[in-house]
Amino acid sequence: MEGLRRKTTLGDFFGGIDHLSMITAIISSLYGFILVYSAFYRTLDKTDILSSSVKKMMVTVLAAAIGIAVAMILSMINYEVISKLWPIIAAACVGMMIVTYFFGTAPSNRPDARCWLDFGFFTIQTSEFMKVGFIISFSYHLDLVKDNINRLKTIIPLVIHGLIPIALVLITGDAGSALIFMIMFIGMLYAAKINIGYFIAGICAIVVAFIAAWRFNIIDGLQRSRIIALFYPELYPDIMYQQNNGKIALGGGGLFGQGYLNGRLTQSGAVPVNESDMILTVAGEEFGFVGAMAVILLLAVLIVRIIFIGLKARDNVGYLMCMGVGVMLVSQLIVNVGMELSLLPCIGITLPLYSSGGSSSLGIFLALGVVFSVYRFSMNQKETLFYKY
Repeated sequence: MEGLRRKTTLGDFFGGIDHLSMITAIISSLYGFILVYSAFYRTLDKTDILSSSVKKMMVTVLAAAIGIAVAMILSMINYEVISKLWPIIAAACVGMMIVTYFFGTAPSNRPDARCWLDFGFFTIQTSEFMKVGFIISFSYHLDLVKDNINRLKTIIPLVIHGLIPIALVLITGDAGSALIFMIMFIGMLYAAKINIGYFIAGICAIVVAFIAAWRFNIIDGLQRSRIIALFYPELYPDIMYQQNNGKIALGGGGLFGQGYLNGRLTQSGAVPVNESDMILTVAGEEFGFVGAMAVILLLAVLIVRIIFIGLKARDNVGYLMCMGVGVMLVSQLIVNVGMELSLLPCIGITLPLYSSGGSSSLGIFLALGVVFSVYRFSMNQKETLFYKY
């Protein structure tokens, strides 16, 4: 039975949080806001204190602040309790995605992606919260079948579990998030020590599915053009405009950059969506190679720390939760940087904790809250909110 301890000191509250990952996340968010402000700087309307750009920045800051507070509160709740709430969490996530399918809106630059719910002053990208829900529910599922993990009758339900979020985000037009879910699914299976034979079979199935989708024009339109453009950029100058200018901005900063708010392409608006998908170009142009590497190194420190916490977790479900969060961050980092270097097609994946977007920031801090709970309840800390009698 779970009980509620009435006396909780500030020392218990702050002392049980992993300070390295929390501080790294906060520094990343602050650095991200500096970059986002620069990206929006040229569009700021000084006569309108609630201009579109100002609203976006306010939402970004507010989401980060709420996320930090929620992460600290989540750290006080035993992650075992969180994992056992997976049916409610999963149902809520599926419900959000269904609502998004019927009532979702799309931004002007991505009319095919109806994956946002518009509440007037702010919008929510529901797939960001589904990532956290999937990590929790899939961790519990993997832990439940860990003794028979390599049996076919176990693998099939796991595959179905993984396909559900992928399908739900695909029907809203969010192919980028579908890719992240796929990587998370594969990464968590690997962490659960699935037999390598299943991975080989799975990779073959993905290759065959991709070829079939390409052959029968399931992958068509802009998505198809973006893939072809990587190999024949000279034939698709309009599609490659964003990425080509992004690479110029990254290289134009040299070692130490052109100076804050002085980036030539950043401040001229030559790199579209540089407050979100292309945020690393702002760091590279205005703070140089040093500034861009600082972004990547901070995220690398956070990811390594999360993996370390997972390896030290007191049980399998805590380990799997941390691995899920780590894979989520790694996949978004690799895909975003790959996009900005024209190694991957531009599919609208944000850079964790740096890009503008309240949903992404809040979702990541929710995931970190779960990691902090694993740390608190695995490192012989006092259990200050939920504990076992």
